[in-house]
Amino acid sequence: MIESKEIISELAEPIENSGFELYGICKAFVPEEDKTKILSWVKNGNHGRMDWYPKNMELRLEFKNIGFEARSVIVLGTIYNDPEYDKISKTMSFRFSKYAIGEDYHRVLKKSAASLLETLQKKYPHHRFRQGVDSLPVPEKVLAREAGLGWIGKNTNLIHPEFGSFFFLTVLLTDLPIHTVAVSVRDRCGTCTACLDACPTGALRPYEIDAGKCISHHTLEDRSDVIPDTFGWIAGCDICQDVCPWNRVKAAKKGVRTRREEFKARALFRENPDSILGFDEEDFRGNFGDSAISRMSFSMFRRNVELCKRSIEREKES
Repeated sequence: MIESKEIISELAEPIENSGFELYGICKAFVPEEDKTKILSWVKNGNHGRMDWYPKNMELRLEFKNIGFEARSVIVLGTIYNDPEYDKISKTMSFRFSKYAIGEDYHRVLKKSAASLLETLQKKYPHHRFRQGVDSLPVPEKVLAREAGLGWIGKNTNLIHPEFGSFFFLTVLLTDLPIHTVAVSVRDRCGTCTACLDACPTGALRPYEIDAGKCISHHTLEDRSDVIPDTFGWIAGCDICQDVCPWNRVKAAKKGVRTRREEFKARALFRENPDSILGFDEEDFRGNFGDSAISRMSFSMFRRNVELCKRSIEREKES
């Protein structure tokens, strides 16, 4: 049995050199309370149009069928917040989530962790490792919380007391037995209800989200021809994170920003963001083919744009 402090001490430098600011280790185990909550969330239909979510529950909750028996999880986080984009976004006539203004985080995180995986495989040649970046249906936020990377807030996002919540997660599942000591970050949401009050669709209740009411879900997951008002958002939604004091005050004062050029606003946003509203399919593929929204179909994109334009017109009229 390897001590988590020992392996973290050995891996700290290669992890940080790979661009990850947050890291921790936990058992490959989902607490019963979380299992019950996830199953209840699905049973109540709060997963909206995400028909894929109820599938592979054995993998999601028990880590079954991944090719080996997972015993430990190394959780990594990397900041994607770009304060310069906050300034740019104030001049835009539409709204676009921070997580999608740069390159596709799935590709970036897989590439970043490649050398770390190679280091682990060389050091522990008789053990197995498998990375997940949304590609494995495992509860990444729960695992990150168990690894001490933060607490899950009232807006259901993982919040770090120093870095806020604008960071991506990736997990490395392994059959390597690592002895971990429970590390918990105290829930510091307190009596604050900023995120709940700011959500214009009422998608949030304390520590629970109804995905079927969420703007991000409408823009990215719902493939229907007609969707509810997205309040000017074309891709995703940052409202519940933008109003959170741990982003708006704490992280802002510390000047928390991404170190990765890949996550900073691409030239399009800096130079002529409103041109996005007139994109044809070629423009869309050419500009966002390497973005996290590339899984959005062009018809969904145009649907979101037209809905956004109507919101803009309503604002002008009022």
